[in-house]
Parts: sequence; C-alpha cells; structure tokens
Amino acid sequence: MDEADLANDFAEKFAADALRLARAQMDAAPSTGICKSCQAVIEPERLHANPAARQCCDCAAEDEAARKRAQRLGG
Repeated sequence: MDEADLANDFAEKFAADALRLARAQMDAAPSTGICKSCQAVIEPERLHANPAARQCCDCAAEDEAARKRAQRLGG
C-alpha cells in the first residue's frame, strides 16, 4: 500500500466519522433547557450553540475538569 492509498483510506475514515457525528447531532433531541445536574436553567446562549445541551456551563465545566483529572490520574 503506497502513501496515496493510505491518504485515501484516512480521508474515507475521516469523512465517515464526520458523517456519523453529524447524524448523531441531528438525531439528538433538543434539550429541555434544565440542567440535569443542578436543575438550573441552561443559558440561552449555550442552547443556541448546542440545542441538545443537557447541562449548564458551570456543571459542564465541572464534569470536564473531573474527566481530565481522572484521565491524568489514570482512572
């Protein structure tokens, strides 16, 4: 397999992954507008950017920080 074949395979995989992600986003139900973690109203700007958001900005940031911490610590 030469470099052109490898590049073509990579491009096909990338396109397939992008289509899968777009489809998942289209299929995602719109949010209720209430944070699943703290029950506060999700910021309108956040819902405009991501209509399927399930958490407010603060709770999403806390979850992301916890995921990064767990990843750094190996568990």
